[in-house]
Amino acid sequence: MADPTRPEFDILDSEGLEYHRWVSDVKTAFVAKEYSATLTDPKDPTDKGPSDNVKANALMFLRKHIDPSLRWEYLQLKTPKELWDALKGRFGNIHDTLLSELTVQWNEIRLLDYKRVNDFNKDMLRLKACLNFCGKDLTEDDMIQKTLSTFPTSTLILANQYRLEYDNKRITTFNKLINLLQVAKRHNEVLLNNNVRPVGTKKIPEANYGKMNSGKNPNARGVGRVDPYPRGNKAQRGKGRGSRGAGRGGSSKVWRRNDTIGPSSQENKVKNAPNNPPVKKERVGDEPCYRCGVAGHWYKNCHASAKVAASYKRYRESKE
Repeated sequence: MADPTRPEFDILDSEGLEYHRWVSDVKTAFVAKEYSATLTDPKDPTDKGPSDNVKANALMFLRKHIDPSLRWEYLQLKTPKELWDALKGRFGNIHDTLLSELTVQWNEIRLLDYKRVNDFNKDMLRLKACLNFCGKDLTEDDMIQKTLSTFPTSTLILANQYRLEYDNKRITTFNKLINLLQVAKRHNEVLLNNNVRPVGTKKIPEANYGKMNSGKNPNARGVGRVDPYPRGNKAQRGKGRGSRGAGRGGSSKVWRRNDTIGPSSQENKVKNAPNNPPVKKERVGDEPCYRCGVAGHWYKNCHASAKVAASYKRYRESKE
């Protein structure tokens, strides 16, 4: 749902520079809302005119579409016609103020100052509309002559070609001239892109390009990819899993730990070494330990305390 407090078009600024545009928008909106009768006096004296409800809605619409400073200035006006006449008396002759400035803009506008033809076309149409509001009409010939006389010096040949077309009545409107300029601009961009590579060279295809695997190359890796350079003998390439360093023949003279093929023949097979080989335990006899007298370990592996070792030493010396 639309916000009732949001303006339906650009509001009238305090300087009234776009008063004529604002008047056109208000008249169009009043026709749609059936408020047009609130801006004129009734022709028949017996006609009461619009109701108070319609006048109040029209007044609120006008206040919503003017600058806040103007809203406060004309706050004492109670009918839409009074506000409409007050704004007309203040900004109705604004074109006399704008005409000198617009004339200067028209004299200074040049095609060579713009990088894009579309920007030049937009400013030319805006100037034409503003000058028409101020009472100075611009014809199609004026706009065409202005465009042809402001071409950059690097495009003199193109400018002379368009002038011949204009003299021969093949270019009759400003819009047609702008369309031709846009087409020429696009052609120049295509030519520049095509001349990026040196002369006599072809475009290098991508090294890894996708293509549907139709079963012609069973050695292709991945889904939907084939080798861009297939070999006639169906030998594997030098890169890839399981064929690293194989070369063109598909065989390798490099000995690998996990391969079953030896460096000289297929008879030399190497068994895979276990990852965690078992540690061999030393064989211990039934003789007692020389330090503590307990059997099951050697002297170097004895963990008995010094007190136990001293007691066993005195026992051994007493027996001797």
